[in-house]
Amino acid sequence: MMKKIGEKGFVKGLVGIFILVAIVFVGISFGKPYYRYLTLGSHTRDFLKTDVGNVDTIRKNIMANAAELNVPLVENDLEVRIENKMVKVRATWSETVDFWGYYQKRFDFVMEEEY
Repeated sequence: MMKKIGEKGFVKGLVGIFILVAIVFVGISFGKPYYRYLTLGSHTRDFLKTDVGNVDTIRKNIMANAAELNVPLVENDLEVRIENKMVKVRATWSETVDFWGYYQKRFDFVMEEEY
C-alpha cells in the first residue's frame, strides 16, 4: 500500500510553523516601539528620582537615553519644567512600523513623567 505525501500531516505542520513564525514576526515588529516607549519612561523616572534639579542636565540625559534606544525624539518635542519642587517631563514622538512596503502603521507616543 502506497502512502500519499500529505497523509502524515507534513503540509499541515509546515503551514502551522509558517503561521507561527509570521505571528512572532508581527509581534516583535509591533512590540519594539512599545518596548522603547516603556524603557525610556522607566529610565526617565529613575533619573528624576536622583537629586538633579537642573533642567539642562535632565534634558541631556533624556536625549541621550532616547538616542541609545533609537527613539526618534527631537529636542523640540521634549518639555522639561520645574513647578513647586516637582519636575515634569513631557515628550512626544511618532514611529512607523513598515511591513516590506505593503502595510505601514504609525504609532504616536506621549511620555509624561513627574517626580
